[in-house]
Amino acid sequence: MRSRIKEDCIVHYILVLSGKGGTGKTLTAINLAYELSKKKGSVALIDADLSNPNAAELLGVKNQIEISSESFTPLTVNGIEFFSMATISGDKPVSMDASEYAQILRDIIRHTKWKSDMAVIDMPAGVHNEFLELLTNFGENLLGSIVVLQPAHVESARKMLQLHKSEGIPVLGVVKNMAYFDCECGKRYDIFGNVVLEDLCKEFDVEPLGSIPLSMEIRKGVMEGKPFLPEELATPIARGVEKILEAKPVGVSFVERLKERLKEIARDALIDIMAAVVEISNTEIGIGDIQKAYGFPGGRTIELDITDETLRNVKVQAFFRIEGGVLKIVKNPKSVDDEIRVWERALIWCFLGKRPDTNINWDLFDAWLSGKVKYYSNVGGTPRALQFMRSVWSEVKNTSSFNKLKPILERIA
Repeated sequence: MRSRIKEDCIVHYILVLSGKGGTGKTLTAINLAYELSKKKGSVALIDADLSNPNAAELLGVKNQIEISSESFTPLTVNGIEFFSMATISGDKPVSMDASEYAQILRDIIRHTKWKSDMAVIDMPAGVHNEFLELLTNFGENLLGSIVVLQPAHVESARKMLQLHKSEGIPVLGVVKNMAYFDCECGKRYDIFGNVVLEDLCKEFDVEPLGSIPLSMEIRKGVMEGKPFLPEELATPIARGVEKILEAKPVGVSFVERLKERLKEIARDALIDIMAAVVEISNTEIGIGDIQKAYGFPGGRTIELDITDETLRNVKVQAFFRIEGGVLKIVKNPKSVDDEIRVWERALIWCFLGKRPDTNINWDLFDAWLSGKVKYYSNVGGTPRALQFMRSVWSEVKNTSSFNKLKPILERIA
């Protein structure tokens, strides 16, 4: 899959991310783009937080971009080519669904009159549809991510780094922002707590780029629409620029791995696997005991939908009910109490207990947290249902019959 479909399209890009808002991610992205432009000429800065953009505010940008019938024309701000949804929407709020955001992001990259061949992309906090859109449509041109950490939210940064490790996405480095405050009295205060950046980076085998303090000088620059770090505070940015200029695109192999991961599994294979799991559940594990342990009520009809990666297109559908400690298949139920919707490949990973593509441990809980399985209930009880299903999964994996099934799962995983 090639993303450079025309001459004025971005060739390489860097993602700037954080696990949580309010970390100074946008400030970091702006400064990376600004310093990169000094080193290599024209660089683009794209504010990909389409519903809540703030890069334009920090840069003091009030102008609107030009929109023709076929393309956008970016603004030039302090030598940086710049796009933000705020330069279209002005002071009006933006609220669209995920598919619309994905389409706008594709158009920004493919149908904007860029002079730059490199873009720093300021991503929304957390992981949203824009993140997946970039990876699946422009994956081969990714240079990597820079993660911004604020000490009060170290666990959010850890989750972001774990996501990159799980998905095989390169991290170019981690910046600790708002790291401390130096008082005029000569004392240093860790306003948001003390996190040893080097220890966190060692945990995930990534590069620590350094720390940026709280500073009234930075604040003054932001208020003036010039949010550029003074040289004595910009060491993490300089190191980030070095890593970016040294980085190579992840290349076609990265996209091929994504494509391989998204390949559909034969419907007949999924049906055979589910039939085998039902038989194992009823003959080799104490499903009634698990049911009692988690207070999962019997007599409820459970709909299982095995889908493609969008979780919308159902490939296999089955209905179950637990009665008398036995998992029974129900045909044409009049009503459904609970629905489990799961991506086919994530289901296989859950049974195997790991993701073969990245060799990361994986179970139903991981699949739920990453949005690859969804659970719906008419009367609530999601935590209880997840614990129950997770235990059933675990018990099934430890049976002798599953060991015979495992080679088949590994072939199609």
